[in-house]
Amino acid sequence: MENSEQIPLSYSKRWRLWYSSYITSNLSAGLLNPMIPLFISIYFDKSVIFVGIASSLSSISSVIALILWGNISDNVKKRKIFVLIGFAGSFASLFMIAFISTIYEYLAILVLYQFFAMASVPVSTLLVIENEQESQWARVVSSFSAISTIGTVFGLAFGLLIVVENPNSVGMLKNIYIIASIFYLISFFLALFLLKESEKKIRRSAIPDIFSLRAFERTRYAPTYVIHIVKLFGRKSTEKMSGQLRLYLFICALLMLGFQLFFTPYPILLIDNFRASEPEVYFMYLLNSAFSVISFRMASSYIKKRSLERAMYLPLSLRIAIFSAMASIPFFGLYTDSFMIVVIGVYGFMGFLWSFISISQITTVTRMASQKLRGRAVGYYNSILGIGQILGALFSGFLVSLEGFALDFVISSAIVLIGFVAIIRMGSSIRDLDRGNRIKNDQAISQ
Repeated sequence: MENSEQIPLSYSKRWRLWYSSYITSNLSAGLLNPMIPLFISIYFDKSVIFVGIASSLSSISSVIALILWGNISDNVKKRKIFVLIGFAGSFASLFMIAFISTIYEYLAILVLYQFFAMASVPVSTLLVIENEQESQWARVVSSFSAISTIGTVFGLAFGLLIVVENPNSVGMLKNIYIIASIFYLISFFLALFLLKESEKKIRRSAIPDIFSLRAFERTRYAPTYVIHIVKLFGRKSTEKMSGQLRLYLFICALLMLGFQLFFTPYPILLIDNFRASEPEVYFMYLLNSAFSVISFRMASSYIKKRSLERAMYLPLSLRIAIFSAMASIPFFGLYTDSFMIVVIGVYGFMGFLWSFISISQITTVTRMASQKLRGRAVGYYNSILGIGQILGALFSGFLVSLEGFALDFVISSAIVLIGFVAIIRMGSSIRDLDRGNRIKNDQAISQ
């Protein structure tokens, strides 16, 4: 860490005004949350294959851009310029949707948008802590994350209001992209005038105990906060990750693949088979995000009081059961209003379960990794979950198109079951590795 002098508390409070730029950018992200399935299926009248392709391309662009922007920003040791690039690039790319006429132009803009949107992500949390006293880091990062997440929920609520006021308006879907781009433009000006380049610079490796949370399992635009990334330049640690940790990261990617097989085509089931309107789709996404917000602190508290195994086992068991049960709806053609309520409710409840799964996973990764490797391990965790998202989204579109929703849901359930069994079998290894790393870290501190 460089320039580690204490920062006056009054300054850090004034400095937090720039958080507002991330509120509006995440509001835009929430507004766009359900737009891939809605825009492709309703505006372009294309099949679920294109939904899978669009989701996969967006994830590919996101993963590559996050690593690239993160490494460039670390090497030039600048923060503000990347926030401005992210917001300005997001505005420009989304605004171009007003002029598109083909699905392929739309896919190209999605890739471009994700590339620019990621520019502001890896620097955001560093900006937060570089202008705070070290004793306040955990609290301010938590607050920043909560503010950003609430922005996403409000964005979804705003989107719901728009589609309710403009029922069955295909043209309004295009306007939503324009409105979202304007929010990014507002974010740009807020950051331009309120954000100051931090005087001290903190290396990511110096903050290994603050988690990175960016993985999302459903189709959404939601840049969030990331601390640790995969390093492309600079000195690499000579210490190697254990085989058990590598295996655990692979299992996390496998679980994400199973989740994406279920979630990517799920909104299309609602739109095509239940003839759901835009407000019903927006409400489903809003319910999911609201449940995620509600359960996030509950999951953190539960993990501290209970074992990691309990925090992971029950949510995964419920998901396996729910994925399998949902296969019966398309299999038996249960397309009634009552079952549509069930479909919407299940999607919302999945957000509640995701908080427990995601926090359990990243906590396990940090405990399995030694202190020197912790940041690197979390960086790989972020990236490898992206691979699961990419493959799951891509395969789901083709699988549903060829074999239907029922088989897709059954296969997703089977993949999650395989991952679940693998984690159970690793239980003792995880505990032993965690215990060994704790002893090693305590010895290093005592020396």
